[in-house]
Amino acid sequence: MAWKLTHKLYQYYQLSTSFLYVALLARWIILFPLVGVKFLPGGIHEFLIYLLFFSSIIEIIWLLKFRGLTGACRKRTIYKDLNFLYMVLIIHHHDDYEHALVLKNISYSTFIVGVALSEAYCHGTQIFKKAPNYKRKTLLMKLNMFIALPMLYCSEFVLLLLNQKFPNFHTTAYLDQFNKFIMIIYFPFALTCYRKYIARS
Repeated sequence: MAWKLTHKLYQYYQLSTSFLYVALLARWIILFPLVGVKFLPGGIHEFLIYLLFFSSIIEIIWLLKFRGLTGACRKRTIYKDLNFLYMVLIIHHHDDYEHALVLKNISYSTFIVGVALSEAYCHGTQIFKKAPNYKRKTLLMKLNMFIALPMLYCSEFVLLLLNQKFPNFHTTAYLDQFNKFIMIIYFPFALTCYRKYIARS
């Protein structure tokens, strides 16, 4: 009985999270033509930040529950979630996001589209359990693999660069050094994950 309840809760999490990322994309599609790059953060930033934060935290909890600490550390998913939490830390601009120069760049919109497409797909495919050797290159998988993920990786790197170019009062000396370290290892690590994703698919 407890296992069935856990399974249903897990399915509900994946379904609702997938729906919320679709809602994020729909919100961007509606807002972007109306307000453009300059005023987009005012209508979408809080939704993006809260969605990234809570979906990542809950996914990490599920990973730890099902796989334990050792098993979770072997999954690329936990590094994706930690990456999203890191992005929340550096681009949250909780009190001045409507004026933050980093968020007025087109890479911010590209990041939103990339993360919405990739996460809606990833969470949607986790609703039902698949066979161990399941492999099927659907149109959605190809869209995620060749459009959404490259958009996400490249736009995130540009946001990291802009974060260095436009320092703000949220940045501390230690965080600044850590940001530089992340920028150095970002592309090698991202490309490794991307290669493994393609090989697994």
